Amino acid sequence: MIDVRRADLHMHTCHSDGQLSPAELVMKAHDYGLRAIAITDHDCVDGLGEGAQAGRQYGIEVIAGVELSVSVGHARVHLLGYFFDPEHPGLSDHLAALKDLRRRRMLLIQERLAHLDVPVAIDLSADRAYTRPHVAEAMVEAGHVGSRREAFAQYLGDDKPAYVPEPRLAAVDALDALHDAGGIGVLAHPGHYVAAETVSMLLSIGLDGLETIHRSHDDVLTAYYRQLARDMGLVETGGSDFHRPDADEPLGRWSVPYAWLDTARSRSEGHKRTPIRW
Repeated sequence: MIDVRRADLHMHTCHSDGQLSPAELVMKAHDYGLRAIAITDHDCVDGLGEGAQAGRQYGIEVIAGVELSVSVGHARVHLLGYFFDPEHPGLSDHLAALKDLRRRRMLLIQERLAHLDVPVAIDLSADRAYTRPHVAEAMVEAGHVGSRREAFAQYLGDDKPAYVPEPRLAAVDALDALHDAGGIGVLAHPGHYVAAETVSMLLSIGLDGLETIHRSHDDVLTAYYRQLARDMGLVETGGSDFHRPDADEPLGRWSVPYAWLDTARSRSEGHKRTPIRW
């Protein structure tokens, strides 16, 4: 019998730069017929408890996930973590430090915008991982720009006057933290200009997988990264990188076979050192 179950392993909630609450995200996943999702907020696991509770209600398997900003050599990349213990002390310490650094980054961006005569006020009291889209939304609300895209094009993009680099872990420390917590580390959207040399460096320090299916990958890139994963003995994951329900990010379009989830789960068993408690 053919297994038609599908999973989306890259999704964001309002706890980082997504729009929906974890419960709303799970409900949407149910509406789209997904069997499993991974909540992968940036440097943050605060939405996992609510997501897991909603998953039990809707019959959706919710995987513990996170998207970590890391550096390896001179490259800056993102790692997706899966199947870890969200309460593991070492990982929790890393995430708490990153959350604090993200707040400081927001203050620096606000200072730069003020010097550019584009003042914004961002409420930093919420318990979330703050990102540039939060600033962009504040700029739209203040009437400085007409859209989030314009905010990035004029002020917040990597080479723009209000840009402040995001805080990053060393990739080796991030992978060690994920492994110590019983999880795995997967290179997110490698088609975002990640060189093969960088993938090899990550493999040498414990990388477990590649996100081969992603909305930024065309058919040629997808085929390339799928072959690379096979050649390097890496598990494959994929997902929509979902942030908000609009035409640019249709939920479930970049879902993957549920069997991929089982393969990744099996890979994580080699790292299990503490029980997952949620």
